[in-house]
Amino acid sequence: MGSRQDEFETLKNHIMNKEGNISHRAVISILGERGIGKTTLAKKLYNDPDIMKHFEVHAWVCLPQHISFRDYVEIMYTQVSSQVPEAPGDGEITHKELKLSQSLQNRTYLIVLDGLVSISDWNSLFDVLPDTNGSRILLTTHLNMKEIKHIDPQIAPIELSYLDMKHGEQLFCQRVFGAKEPPQIYWSKGYYEKIHNISTGLPLAIAVLAGVLRSKVIPMEWDDVFKQLESNGQPKPVRSIWSLAFDDLPHYLKSCFLYFASVSENVILYPDRLVRLWIAEGFVVPKKAETLEDVGFDYLKELVSRGLVQVMEKDAGGCIKLVSIHNLLHAFMESEAQDSCFLEIHHHANVANPSAVRRLAIQNYVDAYVDIPNAFPKLRSLLCDFAEDQRSSSSFGELQPQSLWGNFAELCYRACSISKNVGSNTLHGLHFLQGSRFLRVIDLNGLKMQKLPDEIGSIIHLRYLGIRNSNLEELPSSMYKLDNLQTLDVRRTNVEKVVDEFWEIEALRHVLAEKMLLPNCSVPLNNLMTLNGVVPSDFWDEKKCPLNNMIYLRSLSLSGISAPHTTALSTALRKMEFLVYLNLSGEILPSNMFTTSSMRRLQVLILHGELRGLSDSLGYRYVLPNLTILHLHKSELSQKFVDKLALLPCLAEMELLVVSYSDTTLFFHDGFPNLKKLKLKEVSTLQELVIGSRAMPVLSILAMYDCDSLKTLKVLNGMEHLQEVAIYNMPEIVVDNIKLEDEKLFYKIKRLTTPTVLTERVVPGHFVRRARIPLE
Repeated sequence: MGSRQDEFETLKNHIMNKEGNISHRAVISILGERGIGKTTLAKKLYNDPDIMKHFEVHAWVCLPQHISFRDYVEIMYTQVSSQVPEAPGDGEITHKELKLSQSLQNRTYLIVLDGLVSISDWNSLFDVLPDTNGSRILLTTHLNMKEIKHIDPQIAPIELSYLDMKHGEQLFCQRVFGAKEPPQIYWSKGYYEKIHNISTGLPLAIAVLAGVLRSKVIPMEWDDVFKQLESNGQPKPVRSIWSLAFDDLPHYLKSCFLYFASVSENVILYPDRLVRLWIAEGFVVPKKAETLEDVGFDYLKELVSRGLVQVMEKDAGGCIKLVSIHNLLHAFMESEAQDSCFLEIHHHANVANPSAVRRLAIQNYVDAYVDIPNAFPKLRSLLCDFAEDQRSSSSFGELQPQSLWGNFAELCYRACSISKNVGSNTLHGLHFLQGSRFLRVIDLNGLKMQKLPDEIGSIIHLRYLGIRNSNLEELPSSMYKLDNLQTLDVRRTNVEKVVDEFWEIEALRHVLAEKMLLPNCSVPLNNLMTLNGVVPSDFWDEKKCPLNNMIYLRSLSLSGISAPHTTALSTALRKMEFLVYLNLSGEILPSNMFTTSSMRRLQVLILHGELRGLSDSLGYRYVLPNLTILHLHKSELSQKFVDKLALLPCLAEMELLVVSYSDTTLFFHDGFPNLKKLKLKEVSTLQELVIGSRAMPVLSILAMYDCDSLKTLKVLNGMEHLQEVAIYNMPEIVVDNIKLEDEKLFYKIKRLTTPTVLTERVVPGHFVRRARIPLE
């Protein structure tokens, strides 16, 4: 970012109005061609601590091409609604545009629109966002100055230029040598001059070229690389860098990289799903003492280290949470995938030769016609994403990033030879699958269907079956015939049960659902690693519990737990030595996960419900050495239990939500050495919160929501790393006391409010008191 420091400071001044000359809802634009660093600069601004606490609401919206307007609104509303409470009476409003506008009304917000490609999209979005004084909209776009000059005439856009020699070399050396000093031969041979001539100073080109050279020997292999990038002593076009980077990949990474072409550009992906697809395709080569999933994540990390894949977000433990691919690289991949017959990608044209297609990805624009034939005799993989039909009755929370591109509802009807005038009860039958007996991967998002055809059981080579965001209510009884099935993903569907024999498929590795019944099966499932979104059957005991046969689970999410299940669940947890993620929800939950040594690998623990035997466990030493994230709901902890949690060495994020603490005073005496985020919400008994002088030395975010009884907050250790304090829907006396006792802490308070109207003029950079709207 050193090369962009001037632009960063200018944009930050505009966003925070440090000069006091912006009196309207400002639109700030970052211009530049693809690969110039617009998103990187915008992300730096978006995450800046000063900017974060300056606004009440934040949202980052990627703008994939040809996404429908209602999906743009859906993405924004999903992010905004998680930050503001629903105003009284809002539950009666179903129109998302109106709900979004009302959520932002009288609040200062920062909305980043990343990747704007159409002025018509901008005009539609701009109309939805309320004109709130002090709010900001930050655009990144490769449109030119002339095209966007009308957006906000009062603020000149910032146009990014190519990197000069000095800053380009800083970026290159950081990517190749890290903190180490480059060897003398690097300087003596003047390597960066060649790199600059080839990359032309384009940051993406520098980063990708650095990814190629970082593992090669200087000077022999470096000289060979430069020879490939030059012709008659002159550098080839920048696109040749993408080709070289692809050719330089090991054979096992080339297919994994090309697989990104199966999604539309500017789309964010969950790495877990991506790795599961790679495994189903057979791209991941087994390694001794490692699971296929671990090897797959190593592949992904190598693509990241080479600059070919971007990490969009990491979790509190530093693990990759979201990834994406740059648009320039995506365009290259699409071309390479089609030219090499790796993947048939659909836009407008029909499938010319269905008998030869092996992998088919449908990326159709809105209202485009695609004729899917009745049979693909050689088809191995079918990857389709359809915007969920808004007439669907299914709704299971927020949209997943990987399903947010394109509105394919109309395409679905046409592709299956159904008239577009049919009623909302007409459902798809997937008849074209009957002639595709060699399918290994079926991944369909948003396709409106109620039932899979029974013929699915005859596709015996199927390894991955994903059907999400749909009206799917039933899985056929023939599912048990899929002996090679590794992944079943029916999240955001209405599927509540699958035939009992399904749980005898020994190849199963991942089952992801919403609330699907887990029957009492007796077959050991030694390959099963993920079991998410299931509910227990009526009766469990220590000997008759299906989890006893799933002891190699890495991820378990189980809801609907009641008292009769607790003993059996507690026994099963003692056997699960490989568990990394645990999410339990119910009336009564076991508490032995805090004390049993089998949980030593656990990194994420989310509990919704009262913990049984909590007081009995206070005498034990807690053995969760790798726990990074802890969320507790309705757990009714005591001060002694919190003191025990303080000893956890790796805990980075903790949430105590909805009656998770039972005393009136919460004192963090010491400990919590790596805690970075602490959130308290609806802890109704809490009157005083004290953070001791030796507690939480690296805490950066402290958030308190709806703790109605809280009157005092004392921070005794200075909190040098504290960046933001969020106090939301709380008694005003808390803020008053902070201002009187700790002015330094007061200025770290983020401006958060309840649904209110302004009673004072907004002074940028200062907390503003607002009055409640009287309830009728």
